[in-house]
Amino acid sequence: MKISGKTILLTGGSEGIGFELALLLKDENTVIICGRNADKLAQAKKTLPGIVTISADLSVAAQRKTLVDRVLSDFPQTSVLINNAGGRQVIDPQKRCGVEDALYADFELNVLAPVLLCENFLPHFRSQDAATIVNITTGLIFLPKASYPFYCAAKAALHSYTQSLRWSLRATPIRVHEVILPLVNTPFHKGQLPGTVRAMDAAQAASLCLKELTRGTEEISIGKARLARQLAFLFPRKGISLINRI
Repeated sequence: MKISGKTILLTGGSEGIGFELALLLKDENTVIICGRNADKLAQAKKTLPGIVTISADLSVAAQRKTLVDRVLSDFPQTSVLINNAGGRQVIDPQKRCGVEDALYADFELNVLAPVLLCENFLPHFRSQDAATIVNITTGLIFLPKASYPFYCAAKAALHSYTQSLRWSLRATPIRVHEVILPLVNTPFHKGQLPGTVRAMDAAQAASLCLKELTRGTEEISIGKARLARQLAFLFPRKGISLINRI
């Protein structure tokens, strides 16, 4: 995949890995980023002149539709969708407080939003000479963490959907990729990174992601995400025990 001369919609692009991806992509592409926080979008626009910013909460159907309509209207050449936006709700595994709210919040943002964006853009992408979808998940799809079970479950659902979508589009010019991330130092963790495992730098994660996308790798496991897959296959009980000690 040659990543130049493209028009790219990148969700969750105002900070973390999304911001680093926008930084790497902006010089040779038209990059559109969206996010929920207007102040963070404004700061990203200031730091990365030339990018396009659109404020949207992807967990809200009306805002998601407005985003899609605007992109298709103002940037009809869009041929790349990177579903990077995500978030997680933490619950106490013992007390189980706020379970229903956490379930809906995590599934709306982490699986319903990216899946529906894919489906909404598919008719347009089918009219392009070539198009690309990139869904970003996590090594926790293999070894889930008990303190945010619905985030892990939602990303596992997105992983499964991505495999199905790739297969269904195999005879079309639409390429479908998945990036499976390890622990990365981003605002996603809200300052609660574990002290026992070293988190990857966001810039490094973004760079490795683009390197593999350029090679055409369909399912990209970054860093320790590869180990998570292996542990889940060979030693599942030990693996899930280890991940829940972090």
